[in-house]
Amino acid sequence: MILKAFNERVDSLFELRTNLRAAALDLFSQEFSYSTGYFATILNGCLFAPSLLTFWFVNGLIDFSTAITIGAVATPAGLQIRLLAYVLLIPTFFLLRVGIHLLHPTHRRQILTGSCPNARLLSLDWFSMGILATGLPLALQDFGPWLGMNIAFLLGLFVLPRPLSARRARLVRLTAVVLGVALFLYAKYGQAMIVLPPPQVVLGPIATFALGDRATEWLLRLVNSLLFGPLVVGTFGVFMNHVLTRPELTEIPLLHHTLPRRDPNSVVVTSAALGTMFYLLVVLAATGHAVLVP
Repeated sequence: MILKAFNERVDSLFELRTNLRAAALDLFSQEFSYSTGYFATILNGCLFAPSLLTFWFVNGLIDFSTAITIGAVATPAGLQIRLLAYVLLIPTFFLLRVGIHLLHPTHRRQILTGSCPNARLLSLDWFSMGILATGLPLALQDFGPWLGMNIAFLLGLFVLPRPLSARRARLVRLTAVVLGVALFLYAKYGQAMIVLPPPQVVLGPIATFALGDRATEWLLRLVNSLLFGPLVVGTFGVFMNHVLTRPELTEIPLLHHTLPRRDPNSVVVTSAALGTMFYLLVVLAATGHAVLVP
C-alpha cells in the first residue's frame, strides 16, 4: 500500500513536470514567434536587432585599432577604460533605446501591439563615436600629419576630380584616400622606418608641426568635461555627418560600405552627446575623477 502511494506520488510529480515543461515550451515558442510576442518585437530588428552584435564586434575592432593608430590612447589604463566602455556599450544603448521608445506614448502602444515604431531616434554609429572622440585631442597634438592628410583629401576628393569624367574622378578620389592615409602614417611613424628617409626631410614642416602641451591639455579637458564635452562632440558629429555622407565619398567603390548613412542632425546630436556622457560616466565610475568644466 505504501509502495502504491509512493508510485502514485512519483507519477503525479512526473506528470506535473511534463505539463510545466510543455507549457514553458509553448510560451517560449510564442514569445519567439516572428509575428507575436513583445520580446520578439524587441529582438527582431525593432529595438535591438542581431545586427547590433555584428556592429559591436566589427566597429569595436575598427575603433580600437584607429584609436591606437592615431594616438588617441595615451596609456594602457586609458585603453582598459575604453575597453570597459565598449563592453558596456551595447547593453547601455539597448536600454536607452528601449526606454525612449517605451516612454513615447505612440511608440509604446505600437510595441505592445507587436509592431515596430517607424522612427529612428538614436544611432549606434554616432553613440559609439563618443568613445573615440574624447581622445581626439591627444591624436591632434601631432597636427602636421593630420594637416597633410586633409590637404590630400581636400585636393583629391573635392578639387581635382571636378573637371574629369565620372570614371576618372572615382579613380582620383580612391587614389587620394590611399595617398592621404599613407601620408599620415609616413609623417607620424616614418621616423621609425629605417628603409625610408626621415619624414622631416621629405615633408618638411608638415611632419614636425605640433600643438603645444598646454593647448592639448585644454582641448582634452574641454572634450572630456561633463558640461561641454557632449555639446562639442555632438557638434563635431553633425559636421562629420555632412562630410562623410557627401557623394564625393559615398561613390568611391568599397569605401561607401564603411561610411555611415546621413542621419537627421537631431539624431546625430542626441546620439553623440549621449555616447560622450556615457563614456565620461564610465571614466568617473572607474577612476573616481571627472571634469565638470575645462
